[in-house]
Amino acid sequence: MKLRLLDWLACPTCGDGSLDIAVTRSEERPAYTGHWEPSEEVPGRSAHSVTEVIEGRLRCRDCAAAFPITEGIPRLLPEGVPAGPATGHNWTEFAEAVPEFEQNFLDLLQPLRPDDFMGRLVLDAGCGFGRHAFFAARYGAEVIALDSSPQAVASAARNLEGNMRAHVVEGDINRPPFKKNLFDIVYSLGVLHHVPDPRGSFLWLHQLVKPNGRLAVWLYGPRQGLIRIATGALRGASAQMSPDQLHRFSQGLAAGLRVFSHTPHRFFGKLPVVGSVVNHLPVHDHSRWPFDVVVADVYDRLRVPVTGYFTGEEIETWYAEAGYSDIQVTRRVRNTESFRGLGVRR
Repeated sequence: MKLRLLDWLACPTCGDGSLDIAVTRSEERPAYTGHWEPSEEVPGRSAHSVTEVIEGRLRCRDCAAAFPITEGIPRLLPEGVPAGPATGHNWTEFAEAVPEFEQNFLDLLQPLRPDDFMGRLVLDAGCGFGRHAFFAARYGAEVIALDSSPQAVASAARNLEGNMRAHVVEGDINRPPFKKNLFDIVYSLGVLHHVPDPRGSFLWLHQLVKPNGRLAVWLYGPRQGLIRIATGALRGASAQMSPDQLHRFSQGLAAGLRVFSHTPHRFFGKLPVVGSVVNHLPVHDHSRWPFDVVVADVYDRLRVPVTGYFTGEEIETWYAEAGYSDIQVTRRVRNTESFRGLGVRR
């Protein structure tokens, strides 16, 4: 944990209290002048290094709630709030930009572009293993990656290690441990359709956006016909599996997708007649992703329940009722229908 993260954190228990830090163990990490503007004051920074807190404790000045810092990650789940589910991306790592990940990130965030992130304070709400936060930071943003799963934040921390503009926090999307009206951009991609109260979670995120800041979401659209039947059958078959059993099951499904969907799409997707067929094969847009990422994505889709599917009109209503302007809800069709939402907070 970098010390300047304290400027943005708030107590998730009482909602407003600032946090004090007690450091048990810290390390000096190399840093370079190119990481900051020349006049920028950065807590914990010396000429060529930044202090990284590895172990310690955060304590609220108002309500005295305490939260540990372990393995360099502040653990800010309020008492009684369970940690998020295990993720198949526990071992997913990438040391450099993966073009397919970047294309996916920009696709889900349309019409936002890389230059929209330069110099902004950004929240990745539901960061998973950090692939989206990686690119937001690469585009010049200061990024906080939030997730409630201990495995997810551990993976994100590994993948964002060494990036002086990236921070990882374990916390709950419904009790976010941040000051209100803080972020220039908040995005939550593929998360809200997994939570019990999607609209309520949307409003929690809304409170974190500063005036004239932007809130972006991506959610599943309605499922119909064979896709709905097949998805329900797979979720039913895997519901009682142990993590090891589900992982093996996911490997088998991923191998089947590789053979019967990904390979045909890669070789025939651009042909005039055949392409119209193979472009409707299941999960064909993952055809160029590393196999272990496909396995982990299948695992997560089956392990984490989907609580709802949404229309574009519903998402637009969320933004309108929260008082957003310049609302843009766009339909995204790959294998199935989904919707991107973007609005500017007044």
